[in-house]
Amino acid sequence: MMGEPKNRRRGDELLESLFASAFKLINEQGHTNLSFKQLAAAAGTSRTVLYRRWPTILNLLQDVYIHKAKKLFDGSFFDELQDTGSLRNDLIELLSLYQRIQLEIGIDIINNYYHIRLQDKEHDKRPAAHDLAREKHLQAVRRILDRAEARGEPIRNISQLTLMLPYDLIRIENLVRPGNLDNDRIENLVDEVLLPAFVSKE
Repeated sequence: MMGEPKNRRRGDELLESLFASAFKLINEQGHTNLSFKQLAAAAGTSRTVLYRRWPTILNLLQDVYIHKAKKLFDGSFFDELQDTGSLRNDLIELLSLYQRIQLEIGIDIINNYYHIRLQDKEHDKRPAAHDLAREKHLQAVRRILDRAEARGEPIRNISQLTLMLPYDLIRIENLVRPGNLDNDRIENLVDEVLLPAFVSKE
């Protein structure tokens, strides 16, 4: 009986190859045209291996999102946030960072993830990467607002719902206006939405 090809990957090495291949193919042709046949060929494995783990391409793409999001939020991405000297510029820097994260993960992959999350009516299948991203965001915004308050900028008493606003804005913008979030748009979001929400007029 013939064995498997010598270059056949297994375990973590196979997963890394699959996720990298999926990301490359999505960037080249979009997720709607992605097939298990293409992915198996690109990753050096068989379609049987893929079907064993993921019933559909959508399920695989959710795992691609979780894999990339966990790597980013476990890493040092948020260490890039510096004290710019003003709340406005700190928020611009934060939104710009979030947009880089969106592009690093892939807009198609993220939007597919939201599509699958909408099907979880009981909210009992939320991956750990989701909670990790949320907690990292809350920590970052609290640090930014604490710095602003220490500088003497008048900050409102803000609920957790409002603290989520910067993160939610970037997600919604990429969902409804993919490809249109430039620096001018980010500045407008800060000036017209975030600063009025965070800064007290008193």
